[in-house]
Amino acid sequence: MSAQGNQSITRRLIIASLSLMALLLGATGIAIDRAHKASLISAEQEQLRLQFFGLLGAIEWQDDAIDMGDRLKEPRFWQFRSGLYAQVRLRDGTLLWRSVSSETIPLPPPESTPRSGQELFSEIYVDKEPFFVFQYHAIWETEDEREVTLLFSLYSSQAVLLNELKKFQNQLTLWLGLVLTISLIVTALILYWGLRPLRDLAIDLKLLEQGNTGKLDLNYPRELQGITHNLNQLLDKEKKQRERYRNTLADLAHSLKTPLAILKGGDTKDAVTIEQINRMDNIINYQLKRAVSSGQQNLSGRIQLQPLITRLNNTLTKVYRDKALNFQLSLDAEQTVAIDEQDAMELFGNLLDNACKACRKTIAIHCKINGDQTVIYIDDDGPGISAESRENLLERGIRGDQYGQGQGLGLAIVGDIIDSYQGAISFKDSSLGGVCAEISLPR
Repeated sequence: MSAQGNQSITRRLIIASLSLMALLLGATGIAIDRAHKASLISAEQEQLRLQFFGLLGAIEWQDDAIDMGDRLKEPRFWQFRSGLYAQVRLRDGTLLWRSVSSETIPLPPPESTPRSGQELFSEIYVDKEPFFVFQYHAIWETEDEREVTLLFSLYSSQAVLLNELKKFQNQLTLWLGLVLTISLIVTALILYWGLRPLRDLAIDLKLLEQGNTGKLDLNYPRELQGITHNLNQLLDKEKKQRERYRNTLADLAHSLKTPLAILKGGDTKDAVTIEQINRMDNIINYQLKRAVSSGQQNLSGRIQLQPLITRLNNTLTKVYRDKALNFQLSLDAEQTVAIDEQDAMELFGNLLDNACKACRKTIAIHCKINGDQTVIYIDDDGPGISAESRENLLERGIRGDQYGQGQGLGLAIVGDIIDSYQGAISFKDSSLGGVCAEISLPR
């Protein structure tokens, strides 16, 4: 499973909510900033229009020239480089008048001019600084009834507006960031509260897995009641089925104990027969105990691995005496594994029996410590098994050999035992030429 698939639902929802809120607040911030800027520009245009009317009211036409006198009341027109400039030109571009504030600044003519009786508001650069420019095309009628075309141009620096806009943007960013932070905290609290039933369900499932409860509580929100109801039905069905399996296995084991007791009480003196009868008795007792137990494994007990493997090898040497088996055992005499002895007998007995069937002559067993795992390797020099066939070896009814009769249950039992100890098993190519069974058990 990918790392993304392992993320919690809470984390996913928080990331999604944060991303969505960031996008929405970002779009809101952009919209507010543009609206504010448009408002400032509109106010600037209106201010220049008022300045134009003030300029228009102060004009006196004398001797084909414009005389302002002291009638122009706006002080910035008289202040050197104040940021507010004005000039009046004829249609052919002849300069008739310019404000004192612009006398040392070359004012570039706008790229376009308005029609007669109309105004035009645009932007322009003056001395590499951004300015607004307001133009009005007026027809002035002189005292001798002549019409003179006058083009009024007023220039206003954008410095104040840009400074105001920057302050507003900083404040807007601060407040939107605060809103985003508060929204994230509130969303996290809501998600924590809203997803609490899922955490409660996970806790109940853990208790169920540990055997501390038999069914799930039905006191869940409506959205989860369908799941918990179906899980309880499945648990009841599985429990009844498990009881049937236990009863059947218990009956079978109990039925076999009587004829086995007769065999043990007979006059047989053959050591191999006695050993196999004792092993059958141990297996029946072990399976009977498993049938009536809860399936919990005790990991506190440990067994020595070498004596157990040696005992199994001695037995298998007699069973497969016609092969003259060569067991190569490389195990530390003090090496132990955390597993029940009967489980170990069942586990390694099946694996070694399969190796004996598959090998030509040699079987090698060795062990190593890998972190918190004890890894046991069982190699044989047989013909091997294809990679495709290895994937299904642990399934019930699937056999990886054709060496004799069987039901394909041995390796399935091996898989069940290893799973009960949270271990792992895999099959790969052996250095001897056959198959290597790699068994990992927690230390």
